[in-house]
Amino acid sequence: MPAAPVLARTNKKRKGTEDYTSESIGQPGPSTKRGKGAKSASNGDASSAERKSKNTAVFVRLPFDATFEEVVERFSKCGLIEEDDEGEPKVKMYAREDGTFSGEALVVYFKEDSVNLAINILDDAELHLGEPSSRMSVQRAEFGHKNDNVGGEAKPRKVVNRKKTTKRIGRMQKYVYASIIMIGSSTIR
Repeated sequence: MPAAPVLARTNKKRKGTEDYTSESIGQPGPSTKRGKGAKSASNGDASSAERKSKNTAVFVRLPFDATFEEVVERFSKCGLIEEDDEGEPKVKMYAREDGTFSGEALVVYFKEDSVNLAINILDDAELHLGEPSSRMSVQRAEFGHKNDNVGGEAKPRKVVNRKKTTKRIGRMQKYVYASIIMIGSSTIR
């Protein structure tokens, strides 16, 4: 049977492009893309111009004998932990002035969904299973502005190497996609 003939396309411009991203549903107007031409419609109104960034970090209170490896192992069960420039997991374990572990840590995930999963699963759970004294407290990390004047002096902003960051994110995305493919192929068998 021969294929059906293809109708010739007409090169008409679309009447309007639709932006179906979650940020624009129900809101008329241009998309929220950043760029040279992106300006605030309200000419400087800070509340409407504020762009909400994704929070992929959890703040954790741990037992004082917790190790870096234990934290990485336990929290990686809830999602992929983001990596720093050296390829190490982004887990910051805070220390006191004398250098001992303070019992607080910050775990940065690659995806925002992992934060909710970590809070639901690990909050009030035991770090060392079977030891009630090793209960953890897990909550969404809240970040303040670092450049607020502390003591009358503003701190300089950290300069980010975008090329390195883009490479790191690309490497992590490949890891996520490879994991999805491996999971998908194992469930098909």
